[in-house]
Amino acid sequence: MIDPHAGADAGIRLLCVPISEPFARASAEILCTFRELADKALAAPDELDPNGVFRREAVALAALPDGQQKEARQGLHSLAVDGGQLIWVHAVDHIRALEHDILMQPPPVWSPLTLARVVLEGCSFTHYLYDPSIPLAQRLARVSGLCVSEANNEARAAASFGPEEQAAARTRQAEAQKLVREANAVERLNSRRNRVIGYTVDGEEAPLDHKIGAQAKAFLPDWAADAYPLLSGAAHGRPWMIARARRAGGWVGEAATVMAAVMTVMGAVESGIKAWGDYFGTDVSGALDEMATARTGFLYKGVALAHANDQ
Repeated sequence: MIDPHAGADAGIRLLCVPISEPFARASAEILCTFRELADKALAAPDELDPNGVFRREAVALAALPDGQQKEARQGLHSLAVDGGQLIWVHAVDHIRALEHDILMQPPPVWSPLTLARVVLEGCSFTHYLYDPSIPLAQRLARVSGLCVSEANNEARAAASFGPEEQAAARTRQAEAQKLVREANAVERLNSRRNRVIGYTVDGEEAPLDHKIGAQAKAFLPDWAADAYPLLSGAAHGRPWMIARARRAGGWVGEAATVMAAVMTVMGAVESGIKAWGDYFGTDVSGALDEMATARTGFLYKGVALAHANDQ
């Protein structure tokens, strides 16, 4: 049995066995359970708590003097909401992919870790935009950086699609820069290269290109944070990580790999749902309680299921 309150590496040696079908099914089922509970928690309520962070920010923006700064800041605020939702949908799509990946025959080797990393970074990125602990000016600075950096990325990628796409991307790039400028987000420059490295809004600074990996481990609850080096090693194809699966008869996926992936996803979803509820002022406590109960049940039986083929 694994202590459900311990880290992701707890009992790891007991899980260094090939992936059994019962363990794979249980892992896919817990991921499906979390995905469905998340969908239920994030279903739009009839109305948002007027004391929630989002509603208070919207009221503060509405109270600004009429003009282009007010309109631009409200536009950035809307982009934060849209961006967080888009990134979350992307993360959930990869949870569904992970459910199917775990059930593959022959079992997967490294892919559960890479899929779990996508989920972690997506949930963490959503938290970066919805973080309920930061002031409105910090959120606007973060969205300013995201708005411009994504427009820059799109413009660079458009070269692969032809002149029409390039022209459209350059237009969107100019629009992003105009929106940020009208919001009175001040560029922060690298003194040596004279390049934009971020934005300042009312004294609050944020980078142009936020490094999600720097935040991801801190975003996870303590019981899931230990798995991050494994995800990173698999995602970047590091020999120290991928060589673990080598056996005399070929490559073998381990239950430990699946457990690390599942623990990471459960932790990322729980943390993401909590931030979402705190920001929008919606009650997600019921979903979080159900997730904790389901997670505890899965972890208690994890080792037995992993060794099911030995019995």
